[in-house]
Amino acid sequence: MFFRFAVGALECVVVSDGQPEPPWEPARADFFPDAPPDPERSTLTCGYNCLFVSTPDGMAVVDTGLGASFLGYGEYIEPLVGQLDAGMNASGLSRSELAAVVFTHLHQDHSRGAIWSGELTFPAATAFAHVSEIAFWSGSVELPSAQPHLEAARETIRLYGSKLKPFEYDAELLPGVRALEAAGHTPGHSAILLQSRGERLLCVGDTFYDPVQLADPSVSTPWDLDVPASVASRRALLERAADERLLVHAYHLPFPGLGHVQRQGNGFSWQSLT
Repeated sequence: MFFRFAVGALECVVVSDGQPEPPWEPARADFFPDAPPDPERSTLTCGYNCLFVSTPDGMAVVDTGLGASFLGYGEYIEPLVGQLDAGMNASGLSRSELAAVVFTHLHQDHSRGAIWSGELTFPAATAFAHVSEIAFWSGSVELPSAQPHLEAARETIRLYGSKLKPFEYDAELLPGVRALEAAGHTPGHSAILLQSRGERLLCVGDTFYDPVQLADPSVSTPWDLDVPASVASRRALLERAADERLLVHAYHLPFPGLGHVQRQGNGFSWQSLT
């Protein structure tokens, strides 16, 4: 699946790496164990929406999906993800011509698509990740919730080597592509802001997985390594998106994960673009 749109002069394509459908949708309680149960919804739709952006410095992709031959969630998942290459081919995108890979963070569902085969999926590309993200996954990682992601994160760092460029928050990574602070989910978790000709898009990575986290931004997941920081980042980004009427790209919402955020009571709501 792919979806084309533009942010000013920046031509964009969302390409799905997969989106498990019933009966394979994940349990809502696995993602939000502390949230009140919803009698009308026991699962959630979890997409993997990779964002390609044609910049003046070449084509870039923000996050790369799980990649092929992935068994980390059980054998059932393998045919349901790893669809990025097929989506790129269908949309006319070339792996060999990709100039940059921007990681919001190095969890396996965002980075493994770049390295799943043991070689770089995009051999000509320079990669970008926040300096704290690289430092965290390069060090001694003991948190149980981080363990499933450790292998992919370290392999990403190893394979890219000197082609993995660390950045700080508020840095312009490519023309019209800026990194924003979104720490908490991981130490260097980043949002990405696209800007061109007065139009903007906020790519939020894993700031939220589901509208339940908009209605109540205090709802966290087991994969938020610093819960207070992730809640603060989520609320700050949602406030900005709502107040500035930003187009939002949400990596895990149903394909293509594009829409707007509105204030609603003490929380927010999601308006899908499609």
